[in-house]
Amino acid sequence: MTDLGIGAAVQHYFLVVFPSTVGVALVLGFALAAVWPEPEQDFLRSGMYLGLLLAGIATLIIGVLYGIKKVGPSVQPRRMGVTVGLSTDEAKYVRRQVLAGKPSDLEKLSVLRGAAVQIREGLARQLLTAPGLLALLSGQAVSRGITSAVDVVMILLLLAMVVLIGFVARQFLRTGTFLNSTRS
Repeated sequence: MTDLGIGAAVQHYFLVVFPSTVGVALVLGFALAAVWPEPEQDFLRSGMYLGLLLAGIATLIIGVLYGIKKVGPSVQPRRMGVTVGLSTDEAKYVRRQVLAGKPSDLEKLSVLRGAAVQIREGLARQLLTAPGLLALLSGQAVSRGITSAVDVVMILLLLAMVVLIGFVARQFLRTGTFLNSTRS
């Protein structure tokens, strides 16, 4: 398996596609809030809620489609998973070597590189869809405000989700580092 530009595809998504999708969705959300019955009642909150709701839905759909159209073809050739025949402990060992950035077992470098490409593809797909979920949940938090302990828990869960997305991004970068350091 070979990585033919997953990093560039994800970079293009986050620099061009994602910001423009969110911008258009927020503008549409505020436009809908302006024509909504009784718009004078908390226009900002209604606009943010509708904009984030539209942004979440649009980002999820576009993220899935972008993953299919751009990230999927960036992996060649499309075969069965490299780690399918491995036991659970062996698969963990392979994953640890890939995420550590340096292979300790040079005899199995082709298997490690194939696993790194597979891991990177999965992480890229997660990175493409996670902001959509975050926007949807943020819209719910904005619409409710902070009125109870449930709202505080929702905000804490949103913050935890941001941290988890950061860990996914870090693993994505580590797999890229591994592939670059083991390039022949």
